Amino acid sequence: MTLFAQQDDFKLEICFELRTLRIMRYLASLLALIILAGCESADDSYVPGRIPKETAIAIASRANRQYPYPLSKVTRASWRPEHGYWAIDFKDADEEYGKFYLVNGNGKIVGTGRIEGDNYF
Repeated sequence: MTLFAQQDDFKLEICFELRTLRIMRYLASLLALIILAGCESADDSYVPGRIPKETAIAIASRANRQYPYPLSKVTRASWRPEHGYWAIDFKDADEEYGKFYLVNGNGKIVGTGRIEGDNYF
C-alpha cells in the first residue's frame, strides 16, 4: 500500500462517520421534539389576563362562610369561557348539598347559589 491509498481509505471512513453522525443528530433532534410536544401542558388553569384556578378557589373559599366544615369539598372548578368566569362548587361529604361561586377573571365574585343534588339554584 502506498501512502496515498491509505489516506483515501481514511477519508472514506471519515465520510461514512460524518453521515452516521448527521443521521444520529437528526434522530436525536426529532426525538427531543416529540418529547417536548408530549410534555406540553393541556391545563387551562393559567391564561394571561385571567386569574389562575388556584386563586379563584382561594377567593371562593374565603367567601364560603361554611368552609372548611361542612362544605369543604371542592367538586368542580372549571372556566366558563362563554361567560368569562370560574365556576367553583363546594359540597358536603355526601355531595348532596352545597354552594357554588362564580369568580370572574379579575378575581371578583359575580354570582353565588346553592346546590341540592344535581340542581343549581
